[in-house]
Amino acid sequence: MNDDARWMDIFSLVFSVAVVGLAVAWLAQTGAFAHLSLTQENLVWYMIRAAGITAYILLTVSVLWGLALSSSAVKDWSPGPLSMVLHATISWLGLLFALGHGVLLLFDNYFTYTLSDVLVPFTGPYRPIATGLGVSAFWVLLLVTPSFALKKRFFSHKNWQRLHRTSYVAFLLATAHGLLTGTDASNPGMRALFGISALLTVILLGYRIGVKKAARKKPRQARPRAMARAASGSNARPAA
Repeated sequence: MNDDARWMDIFSLVFSVAVVGLAVAWLAQTGAFAHLSLTQENLVWYMIRAAGITAYILLTVSVLWGLALSSSAVKDWSPGPLSMVLHATISWLGLLFALGHGVLLLFDNYFTYTLSDVLVPFTGPYRPIATGLGVSAFWVLLLVTPSFALKKRFFSHKNWQRLHRTSYVAFLLATAHGLLTGTDASNPGMRALFGISALLTVILLGYRIGVKKAARKKPRQARPRAMARAASGSNARPAA
């Protein structure tokens, strides 16, 4: 792993934490929390929901950006190193908010969650199946996200790509978790968020598959032409 790649990975993680910290500091400075009291029973619940929604949006953006990169849709206007830094940063932010979403459940006033409920899928006190989907999505993200920093040391490029394809599984699990568990699932805005996220993912995934198929066909089409040119050259009569 070269020094440039290592420093880029460190920068991605530090920048992700800094963005979260600055966002919270800015909200506090502007008085966004002034009307709320830490003694309010619903404060933690609002924070749980906000962290979950933010994590889902960041996961969606990470998946879409990864599809755009793998299909070369952004190569003409986004430099490769910058694109990977953005991809890693968004992924780390999504993981941090997902972690916050789970940790805040330990302070929920409506249901009693233990650490094992948060970490072990399908064991929570509230809708264990639907909640377990979200826990499973978190574990998939926890496997995928650190691989940005470990790619050159522990993974071949092909294996790294295979690992990152599991992020589609995390996206599906998180979407199902939000639809089946979230108290805002019946909200038209949330339905629009889930629907648009799924639609964009399907469109970009279809585009990526089409690009890969077209790339595989080009060598096959070029090979008969090359053989024909070689045959015509060998049959040509040498000049006197």
